[in-house]
Amino acid sequence: MEKEKLQQLISRLHEELSSAGSVDEKSRALLQKLTQDIEYLAAAPDSQDDDRASATSQLEEVALKFKTDHPKLSMALGELADALGKIGI
Repeated sequence: MEKEKLQQLISRLHEELSSAGSVDEKSRALLQKLTQDIEYLAAAPDSQDDDRASATSQLEEVALKFKTDHPKLSMALGELADALGKIGI
């Protein structure tokens, strides 16, 4: 159930990212890479705790970065970070 919710949040993040036209290319690439990492970690039951903590930490940092200019994107990132915490990532 939690992984289904996680997939929904990742999809929402992709939607928000595609509609956020003013995100610079470097930030957009970072978000896409981070999303790929999270998808991998969610699918890999034996991923390392350090990798999981790093991905969650990066996600939270990026959410703070976008809080002012892209509040919907920031909210989607925050919800994704919460969901990751709930499933132990």
